Amino acid sequence: AAFAVAVAVAVAATAIRGGIGVRAPALSLRATPAVSMGEADASLMELARRRDFQSFVAQARDEPSSVLQLVKDAGVAGAISYTAVELTFFAVALPVGYVAWHASTGEWLQPLLLLRGDDVEGKARLLGLLLSYVVLLKTLFPVRLGSTLLLTPYTQRLLGGLTLPSGRGAAARGSLKAEIRSLAASSRGGVLPFDAAQQQRFDAALAELSALNPTPEPARSPLFSGTWECVWTTESELNFAVDKGLLGLPWRRTYQTIDVPRGTLTNVIEFEEGGFLRVGSTISPDAERGERFSFSFDSCAVRWRSLELPLPPVGRGWGELLYLDDELRVQRDVRGDLLVATRVG
Repeated sequence: AAFAVAVAVAVAATAIRGGIGVRAPALSLRATPAVSMGEADASLMELARRRDFQSFVAQARDEPSSVLQLVKDAGVAGAISYTAVELTFFAVALPVGYVAWHASTGEWLQPLLLLRGDDVEGKARLLGLLLSYVVLLKTLFPVRLGSTLLLTPYTQRLLGGLTLPSGRGAAARGSLKAEIRSLAASSRGGVLPFDAAQQQRFDAALAELSALNPTPEPARSPLFSGTWECVWTTESELNFAVDKGLLGLPWRRTYQTIDVPRGTLTNVIEFEEGGFLRVGSTISPDAERGERFSFSFDSCAVRWRSLELPLPPVGRGWGELLYLDDELRVQRDVRGDLLVATRVG
């Protein structure tokens, strides 16, 4: 019995250190020291949101392929941002190139005249100009791509505040939510990994749904309060609890109860026979960013069968809501972890 108690406490402590909220510290039972953005490796998208341009440029230079992938992952907002940047770039680059040609040659560029007849010299000059222009465009492509990524958070915010006509926004959101739920169920909430095609569909659906967020400043919205059940996550500690249970007690469900006006947040992993891991914390919306909130643990307990033990609550952090309506929530934390939760009741 003493051994069982010791193992139960160890498992509880491990689960709490690892976190209950896969990709979401608010659903986390993680009892780790607070992590500030300055102390953690931030993603390029997070650096863009924070307007930390120096770190953004340095990281983009070291990992150029990650910039393009993030633009693709941003879905509709990424496509709109990329189009806007490209149109703006060429609207400036073409007139500048035209004027630069005149400044260097003393004549205005007339491509059709350079191509007429057997004017070999004119054709060679035009070909040289085009090649130089292509090289310049290729050289500046990382700048254009980086500008796209910097613009994307603002585009997402703008799209999130739009009301689409004729109910098309609601229809699109409904379809995307149904696909996310279906894929989440097929992976047992994240316990089973997606195959390549499923992962691509899931990522695209999340990105598109986030771009259609109907709730401005979601962390300050009354919709944020309520009881939410986790339906998908990729955090290994939570998925371990779901898959293995607590010392022979099968997992039942993972949920949290949020009351923003009262500043309370309770995270729970339930197991059969009354077992649970439970952490209470305070919660408050961020003063500057309407999608972000902060939390700090203030109580913790583990129960195995009839034995309940208190544990010291240690940890605080933040999360940000990518999508929120009256039935579904998508959330990300400082580590880039994601959570999908549905409202209960």
